[in-house]
Amino acid sequence: MRMYHHGDLSAACVVAGIQLVEAEGPEAVTIRGVARLTGVSHQAPLHHFRDRNALLHAIAERGFVLLTDRLDREVVPDASPVERLRTYGVVYVLQAVEHPGLWRVMFAPSDRPPGEGAYRLLVDLCAASQASGALAGDDPFRLAMLVWSVVHGIASLYVANWLSGGMVTGQPADPRTAVEHALDDLFTGLSPAHEGGPIR
Repeated sequence: MRMYHHGDLSAACVVAGIQLVEAEGPEAVTIRGVARLTGVSHQAPLHHFRDRNALLHAIAERGFVLLTDRLDREVVPDASPVERLRTYGVVYVLQAVEHPGLWRVMFAPSDRPPGEGAYRLLVDLCAASQASGALAGDDPFRLAMLVWSVVHGIASLYVANWLSGGMVTGQPADPRTAVEHALDDLFTGLSPAHEGGPIR
């Protein structure tokens, strides 16, 4: 049996839970399942997670960390605030499409929603875009709700395979194309001084 130093098993269980989610879906995540993958007794994870719901919450939190980590990797150096906001939206949709099981865990009904850090980052990006003058308004929370609704809606449509098959007339099968077009249109409409093509 594999032994873990103090503090390692909690993280290992989350990694194992993500593996189960990716392979079989959220329903496959159990305390016994992560114990089996980490090579410990079936009771050992309960020293770190009081029950399956607590484990799922930790998996969801890790999903949001992976989202923001991907944003850090993909944002262009010296990008403007609105470019960073645009990249956030694209990464959000692609992460959902590429990891649908994990995305469902991240947004499962909860009385203690995870992802506060990712949400605060979205608000900060909205505030910076407004402060730069690229986007109109002075309420970043209002703008964040608008951007979040657009990208979450697009992600939901692709995760549910409504658009992925390219069978919906006039809509792209490629999620990157869809979210880029939507954000271009949104930011153009919100630009106080822009005329013509999309803001980049």
